[in-house]
Amino acid sequence: MAEQKGVPYDRGWAWMIVFGYFVSSFIMVGVAKSYGILMKPLMEEFNVDITVASLGMAVGAGIYTLAAPVFVALGQHFTERSVVMFGAVFACIFISLCYLKIGIWYLIWMYGIGAGIGNSCLFGNGLVMIGSYFKRIRTVANGVALSGASVGTFVIPPLMEFLLQTYGLPGTYLILGGLYLSVAVCGALYRPIKFYTRETKAGENDEKHILIKEDLNDSTRKRTNFVQDKENVVISNSSDPYTDLEIPIETEVNREKSVSFVTSTGSLVMGSMESLAQIVQADESKKLSNSVTIKICGKSIVIPKIFHFSVLKMPAVVFYTIFSFLVFFGYFNFIIFMPLDADSRGFKNFHKAWLVSCAGIGDLIGRVVVGIVGDLRIIERYKIIGATCIFCGINIFIFNFATVFWWCAIHTTLYGFFGGAYIALTSIVLIDMVGIEIMPKAIGVILLIQGLGAAIGQPVEGAIKGSSGSFSLLNYINSSLMIIGGCFMFLYPFVRDHAKKSKDKTGAEQEEEEA
Repeated sequence: MAEQKGVPYDRGWAWMIVFGYFVSSFIMVGVAKSYGILMKPLMEEFNVDITVASLGMAVGAGIYTLAAPVFVALGQHFTERSVVMFGAVFACIFISLCYLKIGIWYLIWMYGIGAGIGNSCLFGNGLVMIGSYFKRIRTVANGVALSGASVGTFVIPPLMEFLLQTYGLPGTYLILGGLYLSVAVCGALYRPIKFYTRETKAGENDEKHILIKEDLNDSTRKRTNFVQDKENVVISNSSDPYTDLEIPIETEVNREKSVSFVTSTGSLVMGSMESLAQIVQADESKKLSNSVTIKICGKSIVIPKIFHFSVLKMPAVVFYTIFSFLVFFGYFNFIIFMPLDADSRGFKNFHKAWLVSCAGIGDLIGRVVVGIVGDLRIIERYKIIGATCIFCGINIFIFNFATVFWWCAIHTTLYGFFGGAYIALTSIVLIDMVGIEIMPKAIGVILLIQGLGAAIGQPVEGAIKGSSGSFSLLNYINSSLMIIGGCFMFLYPFVRDHAKKSKDKTGAEQEEEEA
């Protein structure tokens, strides 16, 4: 069997990246969705109300929302491996220090900062690594890696309940810190792409590959690799894994053959191999408009622009931002307060944990089912995500009337099923609306506003619970927001038609001016 050289796209070490991200999402999402199990011990230990007890998650969500894009940018500047390992160690130290149990505000800030910064380092950089190592089966790899979140939601809640009963609140924090430290091992698996490219010398030639290296920018020391074989020309930019392009050609390529190149802006350019480096260099200069260059001690450092608020000029982005805020507010806050709601109904400790686990089972099934149905394109995907949010909201509403464990378990499983389908479609529907080019810019702004909603959700709903004395009002609020958001999504055709008319009108005016 011939030895395979070069970057192991879709094979080999790429699957170790998937494994690392599976474990990372297992711990990150599993611990986050199990936070409601910690709230009752916090309330009893420090004699505080539900509003104060919920602030640990609120602080963590707020920090995550603001810091996640920053740490993704730092992953590009240093390496994803180093940032993820830093985040794991940082989270371990801060969450483990909760063992000291100095006071409630000490726990809120130590846990919130540790979980917020740690999760900021783990989530986005893992997705970047998968995007770097997978091309043909990137969707499958993402699905397998993110299924760790569903499995974590199933496993972590009963584990956390066991830890609380066995080791108490301090011991539970200490072990949770140890879980985050294990993510450092996952980060160590994130082998940078340059590990493979640096070992190949310029001019090396064999039956399959010819590597030509051109220095595109001396000031930023960016390099673009051209890997040529009999069927494809692969253009790989090590500084941006999402711009890897594979261009099929009909015959063996030589330096005189005309080839096509799709730039980062989606333009199709024709040219020879000799001019290809110049084309890519021009394309790279356009990307610099999306970055800021600062000088520290005489050294230029390029910092990617994190938030592109200009995308809010697009009606589709504003529409999707409103939808995401409404739906995620109801979706996330329900699972945080659900264990306390179950406790108020007289359920035992492990029953509360198993209700959260049921949501994890449903989440995994929902992601798989909606992935299959969505790819069939029988129904437009914006209609699917709208319907799943409506059904999830209705399910939360009915949960309010459940009185026995098996009845509640059915509804938490359905919550997980419809919620998992909604989460799986969020980025796909956004791409359908604004296109793959705008999506990376839009998603940062959308997640910022959506995350702020999640951050303020716990204290706001905690205050409502404190004043009303019942969880019923919280369930009504969460279900209403999901139903309203789902119905709102069905208004998308009006937004799409309005944007099209505006574009046609602008085009007509430009033609008149040119005439």
